[in-house]
Amino acid sequence: MAPSVDPTKVIFYQKKNFEGSGDTYAVGQDVSVPGSLNDKYFSVAVGASAKVIAWQHYNETGHYREWTTSQADISDIGGLSRFRVVDDDTRAISFLFKDATGGADKQYSLKVDARDVGTVTLYSNDGDEYGLVGIMPEGGPPVTTAVYVRDEHSGVYIAVGSVYFEWNKDNGEVDVVENEHWPKQLKSKRTGKSSFEVTLVDNKPSE
Repeated sequence: MAPSVDPTKVIFYQKKNFEGSGDTYAVGQDVSVPGSLNDKYFSVAVGASAKVIAWQHYNETGHYREWTTSQADISDIGGLSRFRVVDDDTRAISFLFKDATGGADKQYSLKVDARDVGTVTLYSNDGDEYGLVGIMPEGGPPVTTAVYVRDEHSGVYIAVGSVYFEWNKDNGEVDVVENEHWPKQLKSKRTGKSSFEVTLVDNKPSE
């Protein structure tokens, strides 16, 4: 059973099932795990008003996880190096990049200059792992993010544009608004409240 924890805090443990020594962090902290603890956390107790957004690597790449409740075993992240503790109503916006043009796996990259996250690069048909591309608190405000699609074989950029994220107050979800700046070579499909499958449907470069 998970130990009790202050609503706005989380406690990371160096063993599964909340055993071993615990380290406490609070909402608002952005943590690069110290070298002595890198890949050493194996469970986490999460307060009722907190959420953890976590990455496998220091540069916010590799596997990422979102924990809204206490977790007795977090080893599936492959080693924890970076995390943020945020309010539980914060939405983590994520993309899964697919290619429908017949290219080889990982032939195309989707680079997103993500608000509050940094530059994230996703590769086409690279498994079913979503990549974090933005963070939005409940209610917004709207976010505009630059996107680039590149053919990794030829080095040619297929498209350069932007994606507009908007809070939908009617259903408590994040919307992707496909306006005139959204690359015509891409289509998006919602897969969760703030997660989307983005598919390359045309590999002809923009003129």
